[in-house]
Amino acid sequence: MQEPSLPLAAVTIPPGPREARLRSDAPLRPARLGRARDGFALPSLHAARRRVGPILRRHWLFAAFLVVAVGLRIVVLIAYWPGLELYTDTSDYLALAHAVVPGTWHPAGYPLFLVPLSLTGQLGVVVVVQHLMGIAMGLLVYGLVLRLGARRWLAALAALPVLLDAYELSLEQFILAETLTSFLLLGGLFVLFSRETVSARRGATVGLLLAAATLTRTSILPVLVVVGLYLLLRGRRRALLTYCAVAAAALGGYGGWYAAAHGSFGFDDWTGIYLYGRVAPFATCDYALSPTEARLCPAQPVSQRAKNGEFYSDDARGSPLWAPGLGTRHQRNVLGERFAISVIEHQPVDYLSAVLADTWHYFTPGRWMAADRIDMQRWRFPSPHIHPNQDNYHVYFANEGFNQHRITPSPDPALMGPLRTYQSIFYTPGPLFLACLIGALAVSLGLVRRRSGRRQARWACLVLAVSAVVLLLSPSLIWGFSYRYGLPLLVLLPPAGAVAADLTLDTAARRRLGGRSPAGERGRRENELRRSTTAPTPPSDRTAATTPAAMQSEAE
Repeated sequence: MQEPSLPLAAVTIPPGPREARLRSDAPLRPARLGRARDGFALPSLHAARRRVGPILRRHWLFAAFLVVAVGLRIVVLIAYWPGLELYTDTSDYLALAHAVVPGTWHPAGYPLFLVPLSLTGQLGVVVVVQHLMGIAMGLLVYGLVLRLGARRWLAALAALPVLLDAYELSLEQFILAETLTSFLLLGGLFVLFSRETVSARRGATVGLLLAAATLTRTSILPVLVVVGLYLLLRGRRRALLTYCAVAAAALGGYGGWYAAAHGSFGFDDWTGIYLYGRVAPFATCDYALSPTEARLCPAQPVSQRAKNGEFYSDDARGSPLWAPGLGTRHQRNVLGERFAISVIEHQPVDYLSAVLADTWHYFTPGRWMAADRIDMQRWRFPSPHIHPNQDNYHVYFANEGFNQHRITPSPDPALMGPLRTYQSIFYTPGPLFLACLIGALAVSLGLVRRRSGRRQARWACLVLAVSAVVLLLSPSLIWGFSYRYGLPLLVLLPPAGAVAADLTLDTAARRRLGGRSPAGERGRRENELRRSTTAPTPPSDRTAATTPAAMQSEAE
C-alpha cells in the first residue's frame, strides 16, 4: 500500500536559531526587517531598556556611587573653573608642553599628555579630562574586583574612595600629574589581572602602561620591578619577555631623548637636591666631610632646625645649598647628592627613622602635618580669598594657559564653602588603608598552600599590597611626606582590601557549608531557582507540525 504523501509544512526542517528569528509566519517589525535586509539593525529603545534595567538592578550600589561622583565633579569644575595651579610645578609642566622637551625637574610624561589638549586652547579641557579619568578609575576598580571574584557590594565599596574622596577631587582639578599617574598605574594592573593567563601581548600592554606611569611620576618605577617579579614567579615567560622588552624600550628611549637634550642619560636632574632636603634636618655633620660638603651643613643645632625638607631643597634665600659660590644648578645637584650619601652612611639609623616615620604617616588617623603645614593646605579646596605668595602656599586660581598665554579664571565662591566642608569629612582615613594592607597580606599567605583556592585573587592582593608599600617608600626615601604622594593608594589598597574581605567571607562560608565552595553553592541555588521559575516555551505552529503526532494526524 502506498504511503500517503505529506504536506510540505509537515516535513519542513525545524528552524535553527537564525531561522526561528525570521519565521515567515511572524510579523516583520522594523528592526526585524532591517536584519533581514542588511544583516543587522540598531537595537530598539525598548530592547536597550531591557538590557540596561537588569544591569542597573544588579549593580545598583555602584551606580548610585557613580551618580554622586559625577555630580561632585561637576560642582568642583564650576567652583574652580578653569582649574587650579601650583605655581612652580604647573608652570614647568606647561612650559615643557609648549617646548616639547624632556625636563630636568619633571619627566615629560604629563607634558606630552598636555600637548594634544593644548590644541583646543582651553585649559579647562585638561581638568575635564582628569575628572573623566577619576570616573574611569572608579569603573576600573569595580571591574577589577569583580573579575577577581568578589561580591558586588564589596566591589562597589572598593571603588568608593577613588570616586568620592575629597582629596582625589581636589587633585583632579589641579594642572598636575597625579591623576594621570594613578590612571596609568591602575590601567596596567587591570590589564595584568583581568584574566588568569597573561599573554605576550597583554604583557607588552602592561609594560607600556607602567612605563608611561613611570615617565609621568618616577616614584612608580619600583612597581615595574614588583610586576616583573610576579610574572617570573607565575612562570609567565613569554609575557615577562614582552613586558621587559617594552618597558626597557620605553624607559631607554626616553633616557636617550633626555641625553640628546641635556647631555647625560637619565630622567631628571633634581634627585640630589631632594636628597639634600631629606637629610639636612637631622644631619649632625660631626664626621669627616669635604670642605665643599661641609658648607652644606646647616648652622642651627639639629633641635632648632626646620623639619621641612622643602625649605632646604627649594628656598634660595635660607638654604645652604643655594648659597653663592657653589656653581650651577647641576653642580649643586651633584654636591647635594654627595652630601646626602655621606650623611646616610654616618647616620643610617636617623635616616631610616625618618623614612619609616614618613611612611607610617600615611596610615595614621586624620589629616595632619607637623613639619610642613603649608603642603597639607595646598591639597585642600582653596578659599575664595587665597594668598598664593603667603608662606610659600603657591596655589592659584588658574591664570596661566597654554602657550604661555595669560587667562582669567572664573571661580564660583558660593560653592567653595560647601566643598571645603565636604573635604573636612569625606576622605579616606589612614587606618582604613592600613586595614586593607594587613588584610591583603594576610590572605596572600594562602599562596604557600598549594591547595588554597582562588590563587589569582590572592596573587592580586599580594601585588597590590606590595606595590602600595613601595610606592610610599619611594618618596619617603628621597623627598619626604606629602598627602599628594599617597594618592595612588586609592586605586591600590581598597581593591586589595575588598578582595581580601571576600576571600575571608568565602572561607567562613565554606566552614559553615562543611567544605563546599560558597560560590558553587550560590551558583547551584541560582540554577535551581532559575529552573523552577522558568515557564516552558510553547512550540510554534510550524515546529508543532514537525512532531511525530502531527505527522501521523496529517497522514490520516
